[in-house]
Amino acid sequence: MSGFAVVLFGDGEAAIRDGRDTLTRVAAPLASLGPHGAGAIVVGAAGLAHTLLATSDRSTIGPWVRRDDGGEFWLTGDIRLDGRDDTRRAVEAAGVALERTPTDEAIVLAAYRAWGQDAPSRLRGDFSFALFDVQRAEFLCARDGLGVRPLFYADTPRGFVCANTIRAVLADNAVDRTLDEAAIVSFLQWGYNCNVTTTTFRGVRRLEAGHQLTVHVGSNASTPTRHWRFPEPEPLRLSRDDEYVERFRDLLDQAVRDRARPAGTVLMLSGGLDSTALAATMRRTDPMMPVYAFTNVITALRPDDEGTLAALVARPLGLHHEIVADLAMPLEHLGDPRFDADAYGGEPTDAPDIAAWRRLAPRIAAQSPVLFVGEDGDALLRPPSIRTMLRHWPALDVLGRTVHYTVSHRHHPHLGLWWRQRLARLGRADTETVPSWLRADLLARTGPQDDAPLALHPSRPETHAALCGSVWQQLHESSDAIHAGAPLESRWPLLDTRLLEFVLAIPPIPWCQRKELIRRAFRTELPSAIIDRPKTPLPDYFERQVVRWRTRAAPSAGPALRHVADFVDTSSVESILRGGATVQVLSAWRVLQLDRWLSVR
Repeated sequence: MSGFAVVLFGDGEAAIRDGRDTLTRVAAPLASLGPHGAGAIVVGAAGLAHTLLATSDRSTIGPWVRRDDGGEFWLTGDIRLDGRDDTRRAVEAAGVALERTPTDEAIVLAAYRAWGQDAPSRLRGDFSFALFDVQRAEFLCARDGLGVRPLFYADTPRGFVCANTIRAVLADNAVDRTLDEAAIVSFLQWGYNCNVTTTTFRGVRRLEAGHQLTVHVGSNASTPTRHWRFPEPEPLRLSRDDEYVERFRDLLDQAVRDRARPAGTVLMLSGGLDSTALAATMRRTDPMMPVYAFTNVITALRPDDEGTLAALVARPLGLHHEIVADLAMPLEHLGDPRFDADAYGGEPTDAPDIAAWRRLAPRIAAQSPVLFVGEDGDALLRPPSIRTMLRHWPALDVLGRTVHYTVSHRHHPHLGLWWRQRLARLGRADTETVPSWLRADLLARTGPQDDAPLALHPSRPETHAALCGSVWQQLHESSDAIHAGAPLESRWPLLDTRLLEFVLAIPPIPWCQRKELIRRAFRTELPSAIIDRPKTPLPDYFERQVVRWRTRAAPSAGPALRHVADFVDTSSVESILRGGATVQVLSAWRVLQLDRWLSVR
């Protein structure tokens, strides 16, 4: 992903001079996000900076400008649009001219000329940007609906600053760097911040996915407003089953085309349905595109057929396939002096095996700066309960589909019966969601942290919760170039909003049962070993990782806790690290990671 930042400062020669210095400091951390060029400009009381990660032949260094009879407009951001031709035609229909093959940035500028503040709601894709309307002396900042690209901002005594990395915002000396205790507690409880609008620093805010805000020169940011809502489509009934499959394949083709890099794209390829379906689609949509596939295997911990199954797909498709058997020691990165403040990207990270990823990422980037990730078919095709289906579909339709599915598949579909959910909750009753080693005085100030409840989605509440929860925010942000330590941009074809709208509209039985839609769509393109493979969890994986860590690293864990005494009872944590149950140790590992982050931040 490319890097960008904006600084607003007051009027007067001294303010502008100070603003230029601030822009220079703020732009410096962007270098790791954009190694292929940098640009910056001061326009009146605003400074804009951009660093480029070139992912296509049409990549250009910003900030970008559009001048016409309506005014002067400057844009900086990290932008990748879907459905470019559709958006271009809509912009032109609104009376704004565009060249035949405009860049994504030119489309955004034209969309603003066509629709003003409504422009973000008309855009599809992955984006975060700041657009300066010189005549109105205001910025429009926006982030895509599913939050694939981040945007952080801060109001300061001298103005406003925003960027797509926290470290750039913190480079403004006027930003409050005081730690947010609630965010720290959330990290220690869950490994990420449950509050999607805050960060680990009180002075830095996170623009929530699907939101925008306006900033006028000389004033603070407005309250963010929502420009995108999770789709709630009407039920879609097609006459033939084949039509559902054909529509799905067509939309997946569009999602892959819009994201692929014709000069070469990398795919993380497992032996599961999601990534192998992407591999087949990539080859079908562009037979000449070089596709480099990497497969992680963990044979050191258990017999693993991922590499064998992935090869069954890679060979006939002509993919450049590499199997990687690099099993990092948990928390290995904590002993690496190169894993410094810049490697964290601004906040603590709960990634015990990040060392292996940082070794693999440069090898991936050497093939292509674009990486396809096969997440998250599980969330996209997560079936609703029968009670939800009955609220959204006619009872006879649900009953007929249930009976037909049960007879044809020899097992019943997912029904989400209340007694099953209750038993599951009882089975989790002993799970400790608030670690006993958190300091009581800290909890008295912050309280336990948890995700804010989402409004109940009428037809697919489980999919809504999975894709709009705070854990996805953490996943997207941890996949950027900072955490990878390499110039790499992750793309998620299965999170295409066109695909999402379609899947939310179709009958959950049979299409959302055990990924029936993907299985039928690729039955003739993928080996039966892939199509018929059940989902395979990793038995005893974490237990084995804890044993490995204790064998080689645990004796040195206690003395390392030098910076977290304000948040945890260190003696209790050290005791758990030595002899606690697996789930307790996994939670206590976050303390070690927080301790390291505090030492280098």
